[in-house]
Amino acid sequence: MYQESEIVDLVMAVFLTPILFVVFRTVYLAGRRWFVSGYLAVIAGYVFTVVEGYFAPDLFNTLEHVSYAVGGVCFAVGAWSVLTSARRRSAS
Repeated sequence: MYQESEIVDLVMAVFLTPILFVVFRTVYLAGRRWFVSGYLAVIAGYVFTVVEGYFAPDLFNTLEHVSYAVGGVCFAVGAWSVLTSARRRSAS
């Protein structure tokens, strides 16, 4: 069964995602695609968390944790891209 906090996380993400993408389109950031991919992976984890309360709990629990891991890797690569971009700019 799901918890109320999981529903709140999902609803908040659904309402904030369009705002985030409108703002994010105007900002230049090295590795921006990695951050977007990480965010979408976390959102997928939120969806899998809620779905596991209704259907195939073992499968969706595994998918939830895999999507969080993928999101973490994407955020780490994005942070690395920002770091290397900043080092290149400061060196020149």
